[in-house]
Amino acid sequence: MINIYGLKNCDSCRKASKWLDNNSLDYNFYDFKNFSLSDSLLSKWIEIHSLEKILNKRSTTWRNLSESLKNNFEKNYIKIIIKNTSLIKRPIWEFKNLPERELTPGFDKAHQNFILKIK
Repeated sequence: MINIYGLKNCDSCRKASKWLDNNSLDYNFYDFKNFSLSDSLLSKWIEIHSLEKILNKRSTTWRNLSESLKNNFEKNYIKIIIKNTSLIKRPIWEFKNLPERELTPGFDKAHQNFILKIK
């Protein structure tokens, strides 16, 4: 089973969901707005992918963070991201409830090819 985590209004998440539907692939979609992201799950994603690949510094949410939060980000990044899930690059992928190391956050042709190979 495929799990994807993101925001239902995110273009990349919508494209991923549509592609999965069109390819008759079963999946669960977890919307950050309705899903309580745990510290342990976020930590697992960061361990697998790295903070740099998880954090979306181009997001409006990042740009709107206070300077004090940005300056203390390295110390408190788990708490900050949990409170501001829009900071996460989307979608995040899991297969059989485990993050896939080779499938980084996002959705493009490489993701499609990888998913079709392992389905």
